[in-house]
Amino acid sequence: MSEFVKPSENSAAEWVPTRRSLLLGALGVAGLGAGAAVVEHYWKKKDMTARLFNPFSIEKFDLAPVPGLAFADGRAVPGFSSADFQDKRVILNLWASYCPTCQAEHHLLMALAARKLAPIYGADVKDRPEHARAFLARRGNPFVAVGADDQSFLQRALGARGVPATFVIGPGPKVEVSILGPLEPEIIETQIVPALMKRA
Repeated sequence: MSEFVKPSENSAAEWVPTRRSLLLGALGVAGLGAGAAVVEHYWKKKDMTARLFNPFSIEKFDLAPVPGLAFADGRAVPGFSSADFQDKRVILNLWASYCPTCQAEHHLLMALAARKLAPIYGADVKDRPEHARAFLARRGNPFVAVGADDQSFLQRALGARGVPATFVIGPGPKVEVSILGPLEPEIIETQIVPALMKRA
């Protein structure tokens, strides 16, 4: 009959961390940290939160005024919200001072404003306030209000991929005409003016 021998408590192999395993572990932790930092940087750079979670729609938005922007008489130019569009027909223009096409079409907005067919609202998209102020001081201000669309929430809510873009917004508010690109005299006369002439 064989004799049963109780194994010693010290007979089991014990794992002792080696210099190599410690180094690999440290590298792994550092790699995870660097990867997280890269993802965070990319997320912020591409504004992924704004792209995936847009709180704006034409029925509900609120744009703060462009800081320091004033009318020629010194009154502050207000921002605007969806509440301003509830019971009237308006023109909404998305623009930015850095946009060459916005610069090229601006005289058309000035002429349209002079006709007083409808108030024109301007959403200044991802622009610097001082540049927006200089742009309108130099070229004239056709807008009754200018809101700062700093994160392009309103732009994306309206389906515009960039600036310029111009819309006729009817009571509701609801989009009645979308011009996703530059204005032309023919577009104004055949699309925008007839829409403005409709009864509310």
